[in-house]
Amino acid sequence: MPLASGRMLASRGSVRRVDDVSGIAELFDVETHVVHLRRRLSDRVAAEAIALVAQPGLRVAALTPLTSEGRAQLRDDRAVGGLSDELWFWAELMGELTGCATVGIRCARLDAPMCPRFHVDRVGVRLVTTLVGPGTEYVASEHVNRAMLGHAAGGASDDTSGLLRPGAVIARAEAGDVVLMKGESWPGNAGSGAVHRSPPTQATHACAPRLVVTIDPLA
Repeated sequence: MPLASGRMLASRGSVRRVDDVSGIAELFDVETHVVHLRRRLSDRVAAEAIALVAQPGLRVAALTPLTSEGRAQLRDDRAVGGLSDELWFWAELMGELTGCATVGIRCARLDAPMCPRFHVDRVGVRLVTTLVGPGTEYVASEHVNRAMLGHAAGGASDDTSGLLRPGAVIARAEAGDVVLMKGESWPGNAGSGAVHRSPPTQATHACAPRLVVTIDPLA
């Protein structure tokens, strides 16, 4: 399937592509399943990300209260290096969007696709940003035959299973972009979770490993 690039994707249907953080509020449109914020990493964040991804086996997972104590804990976590400000910014944003007081933050080096098949998440909403390497791929809901998700595909590839409707476009986030995806547990979104996957091996082999951050509101 073709990959959409740059500004070729229009901001309509179930996907909203925005160029400013304020546009993330589009998430609350009932028809929206994916909000894709295009952005360029600052030189400092890019350098810190490259330093972190050089660490084999890097995996940071933290339950972080959105309090001054939680901020201090994240700042003091040597495993996240100089990315604590970056992680905290998006953690606070998730708190503001959802009203949660605690988030789960994961920052990991990935040497192979973690979720190579298109799928949906059993969460309310998840934020994903890839700081090094190609980003998450997703497909607009109107381009998907959900009856062919998961085991229903019978082992056939995403491209041949019938999951992708004729004319479907697979979109891929770039390094630095932020993608928010509604899951099956978002209020009123059962059966409509954002359909997404890790970039396939052929997209990552030349630039692996990747550094991927996910943030989930917890409570």
